[in-house]
Amino acid sequence: MSARDYRKKGAIPYTFIAIPVEVLRSPEYQALPASAKAMMNDLAAQYTGKNNGRLCPAYQAMQKCGWSSKGTVQRARDSLLTASFVVHTRKGHPPRTVDWVAFTWWKLDYERSMDGHIDPKSFPYLNFMEVSDRDPNVAARLALKNA
Repeated sequence: MSARDYRKKGAIPYTFIAIPVEVLRSPEYQALPASAKAMMNDLAAQYTGKNNGRLCPAYQAMQKCGWSSKGTVQRARDSLLTASFVVHTRKGHPPRTVDWVAFTWWKLDYERSMDGHIDPKSFPYLNFMEVSDRDPNVAARLALKNA
């Protein structure tokens, strides 16, 4: 943004993360542990507008956000991948490649290196809208299952 853009009415001089309220109110989100919710924010902060599907939950990337335990990163990533609004787009093969994920409230920015792990035509875009209509007791059952 140039200096001139900041003077426009309603212009915001900083970047921000937009997460749909339906996701935040969903039973699946409510059942996530705090570390998975924190990882969701850190992954959303990686989004540039054209890299959904290449968001990296690897320990090395999370270290830049202040994460200090590999075990916590792995548990948070695994918990987050159980949510229907997060999709695994590439299986990493250490030490050469890392896992990638995508959020379903943004369109998938497909790349060939996703190696067939996901079909761009069947990407569950906006599936969180269905999640918010589910039974409210689902959160309690999910929390008991994850405990």
